[in-house]
Amino acid sequence: MKMAQTEYLIIVEKYGPRAYGAYVPELPGIGVAGKTVGEVRKLVADAIRLYLEEHDRDSDRTENPVVVNHYTVTI
Repeated sequence: MKMAQTEYLIIVEKYGPRAYGAYVPELPGIGVAGKTVGEVRKLVADAIRLYLEEHDRDSDRTENPVVVNHYTVTI
């Protein structure tokens, strides 16, 4: 049986010429770092899979997450 797919918003940040990080606002505790955007996208996908294996899929997360808005803060 094929499982339903769910999309998660990931935030990718650039820290230097070859330094990127990513996290998933909806899934606390997931954070990865890598040398390219492609690398962090793969790492965060792997981290999400592991997170979901370790946590009950029927917990408080919504079945189809909806992004309400994107905000930025300039300091």
